[in-house]
Amino acid sequence: MESVKQNKDLLEYYLSLNLKKQFNIDLDLKDEYIFTENIVSGKTIVAPTFSDKILSQPEIKEFLSALISDINNEEQPRMVTTSEQKHMRDIV
Repeated sequence: MESVKQNKDLLEYYLSLNLKKQFNIDLDLKDEYIFTENIVSGKTIVAPTFSDKILSQPEIKEFLSALISDINNEEQPRMVTTSEQKHMRDIV
């Protein structure tokens, strides 16, 4: 049980840190995801359970969804550089 709590705390820290780096905001992400088992593979995965505070911010939702997907797929996290961020904002 302690391992799940430690993993949840570590994941919350990781997601929060990335939000801070990318968007310079602090959000409490404690209840925004759960650990569950993939029915097909039997592996433990992270499932988003986003509340309205995340769902009402499409950029944040998309960013967190991508991070969680990377974690579930065991991929290296992708970081957007500051120049890429500016370019993306200019397009939108």
